[in-house]
Formats: sequence, structure tokens, C-alpha cells
Amino acid sequence: MRQAEEISKDIWKLAKQEISCACPFFAPLLEKIEILGQNERKSYGLDGFWMWYEPFELLNTYQEQGRKKINRMLLHSLFHLLYLHLAEKKKEETRWNLACDLVTEYTIDCLKLPYLTGDVQAQRKEIYQNFWKEGEGKTAGQIYESLNRYSETEIKNWERIFASDSHELWRKLTEEEIEGLKTQWEKIIAKTGSEGGFSKNKAGMQKGTTKEWYELQKKKRRDYHRFLQRFSIKREEVQADLDSFDYIPYHYGLCMYQNMPFIEPLEYTETKRLEELVIAIDTSSSCSREMVQFFLEETAGMLGNQENFFKKFTVYLIQCDSFIQDVVLITSMEEWKRYSRNIKIQGRGGTDFRPVFEYIETLKQKKKLKHLKGLIYFSDGDGIFPNQEPDYETAFVFLGEPKENVKIPKWVLSLSLSRTK
Repeated sequence: MRQAEEISKDIWKLAKQEISCACPFFAPLLEKIEILGQNERKSYGLDGFWMWYEPFELLNTYQEQGRKKINRMLLHSLFHLLYLHLAEKKKEETRWNLACDLVTEYTIDCLKLPYLTGDVQAQRKEIYQNFWKEGEGKTAGQIYESLNRYSETEIKNWERIFASDSHELWRKLTEEEIEGLKTQWEKIIAKTGSEGGFSKNKAGMQKGTTKEWYELQKKKRRDYHRFLQRFSIKREEVQADLDSFDYIPYHYGLCMYQNMPFIEPLEYTETKRLEELVIAIDTSSSCSREMVQFFLEETAGMLGNQENFFKKFTVYLIQCDSFIQDVVLITSMEEWKRYSRNIKIQGRGGTDFRPVFEYIETLKQKKKLKHLKGLIYFSDGDGIFPNQEPDYETAFVFLGEPKENVKIPKWVLSLSLSRTK
């Protein structure tokens, strides 16, 4: 039992860490929940700020269904607390328990984080349509009233699908404990919300769905040649090396031996240029349309000069808010010219920089990037940075100075640019 408890504690700890990394807003709330073992009911459930569970049952769940199931279980309990389900009393307990579980599970699925909690099942989507319209929010009390329209058979079937934790411990709470719990959580929620909730100008995990069309303006652009040299590599390229070519014997041969030169120019030259580069554009809601337009103009300034790149190069242009929204592979100037004629920007959700770094690692593992020296990220900087420094240089380019509350890691090269007139 002691060993099972130790392993179970590590599993719960991992779940807290994963949820906190994906949704920083939940981190201080999860810290308030104290997870305890040895629940004789062989199910987990809340008793105020304490969550009881049976260690062996948890280990079986983890082994059979994986860590995503544990993440969902923890979020399920957290939303019960956030919505103060424990502090409300309803006449018919079966319908109230189902209403609470429906609301918590619907909220988890609305987060749209399949890597954290798994994909939404088609069966669940059909049931949700009975209670919610797209974009609509409802309380457990409203769902409770709606359940009157459905048969006992349907309710029992939905209980089997949506039940996760035990609500038995809720009944043991006294009126005094309920009022105390309600007061404490209201204060915690209010404090957390004021310090950094899901406002549109904050870092977040919500995926944007807005699509906007942009057109590059013909204006004077910056000379990025010197800046891009830090990401360049030396390589021999097939072309005449006129710098090392001696004109004297060449000209002498043409004059004295009927146009037969003594020496020909070398057919290759060693140059230092870009072979691989990743450019990311922040398309989250915290970046205005004007700012995104600026990012595109600066990107055009980098890609529009052939001198910066070898004839054959690899540039990944990524649009990202809290998710990878679009990826374009550009391997020649002709491809860039075609793409730049009609650019579609997608996003306007939360801001998370980590998906770009994760996507780059995937490209490297698949050998699609072999000599990557740098990532250039156009952003306002107000997002979630990865904890670990990558093995390539990372430059964040800002329009003006970044916001005061933005904390940029030491390994990030920061560039603040003004608009080019």
C-alpha cells in the first residue's frame, strides 16, 4: 500500500504539472487541492479542499487508460470546485449529480486540448447538442432543469458516460462547511482572475478560428543581410568564383592562342548563406491586424533578397497563436513570390510559443531540418515560452518595445524594431 501511494502521488503530481503548463491560469487553483489516499469506496471524490482516492484503483486506471485520463479526472474535480457544485443543494440527487458532471465534462472538451485530455467522443458531441448551442454557456442549475424532459433510461445511460468522481462526500458537508468553502473559493477565483485570467491580451491556450487576408505593401524594407549572417553556414555552391579568378593568364591566352584561355574560372565557390530557417508569426488576438501586417512586411524583407539564401534552401513559415495554424514550406524565390501574392492569416486565439518549438523538434526528428541555425519569431512577446533552451538560436522580433509584464528568457535574442517609413 505504501508503495502504491508513493507511485500514485507521482501520478497526481505529473497531472498537476501538465495541466499547469498547458493552462497557467489553473496552477494556483490546483495547488489549493490536497490529494489524499486510502479511500475505501474505490473511487475518487472531493471533500472540500481535499480529494480522496484509492491508490490501487488509480494505478489500474493509469495503466489501462493512460495519463490523459488522469488529467481529465483532476480537471473534472477542479471544475466542480470552480463552479461551486459542492456548495449547492438540489432536491433530486441523481439529476443534480448528472447535471454537474455534464457541465464539467463539457467544459473540459471545450478546452480543445486533445494532447492533454484526449479527443472528444462522437457520442458525447451528440449528447451535448441536447443542452448547448455552439458558443453557449449554461450552469449546472440550468442543465438540471433541462433534464426533466428526458426519461430515466436516458439519464442512467448518460450517468454511465459522464460520471467520473464520487459525489457521496458532498452530502457529508455541513451548512457551515459549505458556506466556508464557498467564501474561500470565491476569493481564490476573484484573486486569480484579476491576476491573469483568460483575457484576450494574455497568454492563453484557446485556439483562434478567424481567417484574414493580407496583401504585402510595396515599401522600402530593411536590409537583413548582416542580421541573417548569424544563422548562415558555409557551403560550396556551383557558380563561377570570380573573386579567386586571375584575369591576367586568362586574358593572355585569349590574345595569343586564338581565344584559348590558360585558366578557366572555378565552377564553384564557397559562400556563407542561409540554408535552413524557420520564421514564425504570432497571429494571436493580442497582436493587432496592423502588427501582423508589420510582421509580414518584415518577413518579406528577409525572404525577398536572393543574396541571403543559397539557390536551394528550406524556409518554414509558421503561423501560430496557441496552436499551429498554418505551415508553408518555401524552397525557392519563385515559391515565395507566388505565396506572397495572396496571404491568408489564421488565428486570433491565445498566445503560446511552445507549439512552434515542438513542431521544429518534429521536423528535426524526421530529418526535414538538418542544419537549422535559427528561429525568428515575430510577436509582441506576451505568451508562454518553453522552459528549455533549444539547440539553435532564437530571435524574437517586436514592433516597438515589449510590454512591461513580458518576461523573456535569457536565451532569447530580442530585437525591437520601429516601422520603416
